[in-house]
Amino acid sequence: MSEGSPPNGPESPPDPVPQGDEPIPDSAYVAMHGDPRFVSLKRKLYTFIFPMSVAFLAWYLLYVFMSGFGRDIMGTVLFGNVNVALVFGLLQFVSTFGIAILYTRYARKKLDGDAIELRDELQNGNGGGGR
Repeated sequence: MSEGSPPNGPESPPDPVPQGDEPIPDSAYVAMHGDPRFVSLKRKLYTFIFPMSVAFLAWYLLYVFMSGFGRDIMGTVLFGNVNVALVFGLLQFVSTFGIAILYTRYARKKLDGDAIELRDELQNGNGGGGR
């Protein structure tokens, strides 16, 4: 094979591009942002994200606040070498995983169907048209 010849050889046709792998034009993304279904999808996403973020941040700040100003309470031994601060810290991890599980269930139930439908429309070249 010479340096200038393509890897498939000089006489072989180029490999076909699989359907759906063509780049999506920017205008389709812009049009999709105005689609009422996309707006509804974003609203459903934010309905979960904002309250859960506020709740987790409050929970985390309570832990930090108690660690700084509630040392007596946080130092209370529950059993053996385990105190309230250790349990609080472990519950931070538990709540993080809990939120991830809740989000997965929420997304599967409320978001995924619409998101897949909109993505397919974009990939098939008729995105943003609405219904």
